[in-house]
Amino acid sequence: MTKTALSVAAAALLAGMAPAVAAKDCAGGYEAFMMNISSIIPKGKIPGADLASAMQKGLDAYNSCVADDAAPRDVWLQIEKDLHAKAER
Repeated sequence: MTKTALSVAAAALLAGMAPAVAAKDCAGGYEAFMMNISSIIPKGKIPGADLASAMQKGLDAYNSCVADDAAPRDVWLQIEKDLHAKAER
C-alpha cells in the first residue's frame, strides 16, 4: 500500500471510531453538567417546574449522546446559562 492509501485508511478508521469515543464521555459530561447546575441553584430561587424542565433537557441531551445522535455540550451550556439568568432575578 502506498503512503497515501495508508493515510486514507487510517483517517477512515479514526473517523469511524470518533462516535464511539465520544459516546464514552457522555456519562462524564452529564456528571459535570449536574455538578455545575447544582452549584447555581440557590434554594427557592428557581421554580420547581423550571428545575424539572432543565433536568429533563439535560437528560434528553445525555440520551442523544449515548445514541450518537448529537453532542450535548452546547445544550448543557445553554441550560446552565438559562439557570444562571433565572437565579439572578
